[in-house]
Amino acid sequence: MQQVTDQAAEQNREAWDSLRRQRDEGLVNIRPDSAGDILAGKRFLYQENLDLVGAVRGKHLLDMGCGDGAEMLEWARAGAIVTGVDNSPMQLASALRNAEKLGVECRLVQADLLRMPEDLLQGEFDIVFSAWVTTWIGDLDGWFAGARRALKPGGRFLLNGGHPVSQYVQHIEGGDPLRDSYFDEGPYFLDESPEDPWNPPVDPENPLTTIEWGHTLGGLVSAVAGAGLCIDALLELPDTDETRSDYGIDYGVNGRPGRIILAATKAAE
Repeated sequence: MQQVTDQAAEQNREAWDSLRRQRDEGLVNIRPDSAGDILAGKRFLYQENLDLVGAVRGKHLLDMGCGDGAEMLEWARAGAIVTGVDNSPMQLASALRNAEKLGVECRLVQADLLRMPEDLLQGEFDIVFSAWVTTWIGDLDGWFAGARRALKPGGRFLLNGGHPVSQYVQHIEGGDPLRDSYFDEGPYFLDESPEDPWNPPVDPENPLTTIEWGHTLGGLVSAVAGAGLCIDALLELPDTDETRSDYGIDYGVNGRPGRIILAATKAAE
């Protein structure tokens, strides 16, 4: 497991650096300026997250997989003291630019989410948040164990992402079955395609390969609980967020739930 997750961290970092570079150069027009979008009134952080944690002013929040900081910086604008971790230095550079444009502060750390720095795992965060990261993580047990270690006793964990059933069915309906079965939770390998709207290859002769994982809803829930976090909410919601359509993603069609928000608490010790 560790060998393939380490390989994934390296290859996926290259892919996200490529995407960010293409965004910055105007070659891919997908969310090129999150700060500008936020200032224009666009929302990246789902309201349900705020409802599940209440007021966040003065609270310490860790965003695991912060990317360009879109959701993280909305937390900061709500008053949270934020730290973002991401594997891509290009994405973190974008997050810093976005923070400066919005006039908020953040701490940014480059790290693989399965190899978090020890200073972030000392139980000092009130909230650990992660959005749209699940398919990039192969070792759920390791990931959620890190989230638990980062939290204070009584701290809240919020996991956002695509609904696993809809993610699987969308690939089937699109004629691109990446897994033989919904219950196949192993890794799958994807090469960039010139037709891919989110990250076309810079060099079609040498496309980048990403490594992703399919997970079941039961697998996610069991892994969170197995990490010692007490689940108190699992929301299955339509995917009505226009920002996701930028990536050609439309999970919540035909009456299916498009996304999930899972909330859990670290028990007091």
